Amino acid sequence: MLKAAIIGAGAIAPAHVEGFLKFKDRVRITAVANRSVGRAQKLIGRFALDARAFTDYRDAIDGADVVAICTPPATHRGIAEAAFSAGAHVLLEKPMAPTLEDCDAILEGAKKSGKVLSVVAQSRFINSINHAITLMKSGDYGRMLFAQVNSLWWRGPSYHDLDWRGRWSIEGGGCTLNQAVHHIDLLLWAKGLPSQVTAIMGNVAHDNSEEEDISLALLRYPDGSLGQFNSSLIHHGEPQMLNFQLEKIGVSLPFSALACKQRTNGFPMEDEEAEQRFLSAYKALPSLAFEHHTGQIADFLQAIELKTMPLVTGESGRLALEFITAVYKSASTASTVQLPLLKDDPFCTMEGLLRHVPRFNAKTRDVVAFEDTEITSFKGKY
Repeated sequence: MLKAAIIGAGAIAPAHVEGFLKFKDRVRITAVANRSVGRAQKLIGRFALDARAFTDYRDAIDGADVVAICTPPATHRGIAEAAFSAGAHVLLEKPMAPTLEDCDAILEGAKKSGKVLSVVAQSRFINSINHAITLMKSGDYGRMLFAQVNSLWWRGPSYHDLDWRGRWSIEGGGCTLNQAVHHIDLLLWAKGLPSQVTAIMGNVAHDNSEEEDISLALLRYPDGSLGQFNSSLIHHGEPQMLNFQLEKIGVSLPFSALACKQRTNGFPMEDEEAEQRFLSAYKALPSLAFEHHTGQIADFLQAIELKTMPLVTGESGRLALEFITAVYKSASTASTVQLPLLKDDPFCTMEGLLRHVPRFNAKTRDVVAFEDTEITSFKGKY
């Protein structure tokens, strides 16, 4: 029986607790740590856990086999390194870290310890997304010619009143890093890393944040294909969308599949046969046993038990951060950025990032925690 420690008792922690509780015969939550021990105790009470509450994460990690890190991005490196040093496997909430330097340190810690590292990308564990991308990656539907992703969210001005949000030095970035990372992971999983990024960003509606609340990026891939990635915190209704145009099919998420074939004059007509072929293959794929965080936790536990690689690795988390860093570099320097980034690129460190990124607003309001911890969920959206 594995012993698990939850580090951070904020808004995302319940998703981890609920996931672990689905596997009571394999793992038991024994510790919860939070800088306010009252928050840790509240989480323990909410789920009737047989666990101890701590303020110092190091006390919670002591004796744990598994550590789930649910804290602000700037803390991820230190906690992950401590967990690996203590001999624990690590499930690390997105984003992996604020900088590539931090990501590399975490990866090194995992390598030295020989323990499993998985960075949370729970959208891979949604049936429609998982099945569609699996089929697109099969090669049966031709080359991907164009990808367009709209990672569009809505947050009110008070969202950044939480003391660690809205600061480049702690949060590490705005919507591109902390919201769009979900869709960035899916884009990279489906298409891989682009070779060029040309981006702009701004802050148009969040006066208590140094960071961006909107970014727009154009992408060029090594094979000559193109892409577009848009991220925002200003979109009412949060109309998120992923669209992939392959040679033989066009696939959108939320799920739809459309295909065209040419008339004699080159104009389109519906290719019902191609659509039906994709739809039949899509429906034939077995449903995931678990979805969302629970699905990723199931995959994480299996990787530990069978000594295999999880679906979402530390390298996957780093790749998403490399894409995000390229967006920040391009937008901050008004230039097209080549990928992969060089190890000595100044944007790979917090010192270099802070030296170059714009501060759109001064951070003037702080609260330690919100009483209302309800957050946006992907459940039912795809």
